[in-house]
Amino acid sequence: MSQVFVPGKLPAYTYNPRPELSLEQQLNDYVEEAGSILTVAGPTKTGKSVLLRTVVKDPVWVDGQGVDSVDTLWRRIGDALNIYTQYETETSQEQSGTAKLGTEASLFTVLKLTGGGEYAGTEAEGYRYAVERPIAAVARVALEKAQRPLVVDDFHFIERNVQRQIVRALKPLLLADVPVIFVSIGHRVQDVVTAEPDMTGRVTSLEVDFWSVDELKVIAQKGFQTLNVSDPDEGLAEKLAATSYGSPHLMQKFCRELCKASDVRETVAGGLVLQAPPDWDAFFAAQVDGASAAWLQRLLRGPQERGSARTQWRLKDGRTLDGYGLTLAAIASTGPELALSKDQMKIAVEKLVEGPGPAANQTTRVLQHMTKIAAKRATEPVPTEEELDGHNYEPDAVPDVQPVLEYLEDGPSSALHIADPFFAFYLKWGADQHLSRVG
Repeated sequence: MSQVFVPGKLPAYTYNPRPELSLEQQLNDYVEEAGSILTVAGPTKTGKSVLLRTVVKDPVWVDGQGVDSVDTLWRRIGDALNIYTQYETETSQEQSGTAKLGTEASLFTVLKLTGGGEYAGTEAEGYRYAVERPIAAVARVALEKAQRPLVVDDFHFIERNVQRQIVRALKPLLLADVPVIFVSIGHRVQDVVTAEPDMTGRVTSLEVDFWSVDELKVIAQKGFQTLNVSDPDEGLAEKLAATSYGSPHLMQKFCRELCKASDVRETVAGGLVLQAPPDWDAFFAAQVDGASAAWLQRLLRGPQERGSARTQWRLKDGRTLDGYGLTLAAIASTGPELALSKDQMKIAVEKLVEGPGPAANQTTRVLQHMTKIAAKRATEPVPTEEELDGHNYEPDAVPDVQPVLEYLEDGPSSALHIADPFFAFYLKWGADQHLSRVG
């Protein structure tokens, strides 16, 4: 069973290509045509890497975490291609003048000593020599010759100015028909690429969004069939899919835990009818993760107060919460939905509060603060209210963070987006213990 439902791994039995979206065909078309940079963007834990590893054959795969310069990227590409920047050899008088590369020369040596594969020597009894070239030149030539697609995963983890330098450095690969793919959780990667001169018409985008309930159910259907267990009327698959918040990762995890609860750990000879757990609430509550709990507490605390205590709001159920607790409770009360408009947030808050609630601009300010807090590393101090209210505050200064939520101010289209399905799941099944203050 551990090979059937595989959260966080490449599925061998439960892969769903989501054929209605033609994602695989779009990827294959891009690799065949090349000539542009492909940006694959979408929320975290929605199967972007699984899709690429399934469809793109023999890629040079580079993890964006820790790529702090273009040289670092080239070195990682060089490591993936098993090439080096220096070659040392020895020759003798008979080989002096012009030393030709023999059949034992490595691929790297051939790439290093271009111009017919010859090395100009000196007339001496014997000598040693070493040739070294910049890693960028060596790795680029090797990648062009190999014609293998380059995938830079977690591109959003790279500093913005380094991202731009990488785009410039990789541009020559497009002329050599090398597919170049950037994978990111956000859509701003497209902004970085298109902001570069001469990139007009050289950028292709592919969006991998949250999964529908029907798409998630395919995971359960394929896995249950492989294990020879049945799900009458697909009631269990429906329940699990509806609680996965669009994430195949969560769906894989729930299916695995449901099978374990029924002691199904391998294909069942003779078959078995799966049973629902005795307590669904307890089942799902057991699946929450600590990282989401830490983020909820961080957002709940909010920034350091200016001096006066925050306004407390009394809820209809007897709880008393400040603006940050109230806002999080309102989000959770919607399901939570993965996207909430400003009007939907206003209604959610009003349904919870006893009497007049906070003004719309107060809730908006809290959402803006939460967005900036979520854009910082969890190990860093929470900015003060003065910093969060400052016009010069730039959360994009920290690239290696996957924000759990983001509020985008855009007039009538303003909306809150929960970017992490794990965080949405925690709001549903683990937040009550933090949002239960009673006045």
